[in-house]
Amino acid sequence: MRTMGRTKFRTGAAGGVATAMAAGAAWAQTQPAYTVVPASERLTVAGVFADASVEMKLVMLLLLAAAAASVAVWGVSLGKVGKADAKALAGALGRLRIVRSAGVPMGCLAAAYVMFASFIGISNVRPAPGLTVVAPGLAEATLAIMLGLLATTVAVICERHLEGRIRRAAA
Repeated sequence: MRTMGRTKFRTGAAGGVATAMAAGAAWAQTQPAYTVVPASERLTVAGVFADASVEMKLVMLLLLAAAAASVAVWGVSLGKVGKADAKALAGALGRLRIVRSAGVPMGCLAAAYVMFASFIGISNVRPAPGLTVVAPGLAEATLAIMLGLLATTVAVICERHLEGRIRRAAA
């Protein structure tokens, strides 16, 4: 056993586990009991979108539109696979590649914008706000990243499927 200040620590694996368990039990006793927020006050995806700034709403709508446009481009292009319309198929694949390449960076840029603005706001408030004040901003940033990933994923799936159909038709 070794001593640091007034606290005695056991050395070795068994001592480490015992110390961690004792620390965990002490921490659990000091934590307040948590309650679930009433349904009328809960944060929802629609609430996150409604509370977002105009710029963020535009970015989120653009990312949703990009995902929908990817599906539309894919659907229209499927009919052109057997007709040997190479120019139209190349254009469709190009559009899908644009969405594939731009979705995630655009979502991450929007998330960085939200977090930057949130951190500036938090730094100008005393005392520092708790997690319940910060959580909606983090949810907004996460939603932006999620929509960017959604747009990219939909575009990749559509592009890969279309490429596969083109290869099968060419064979």
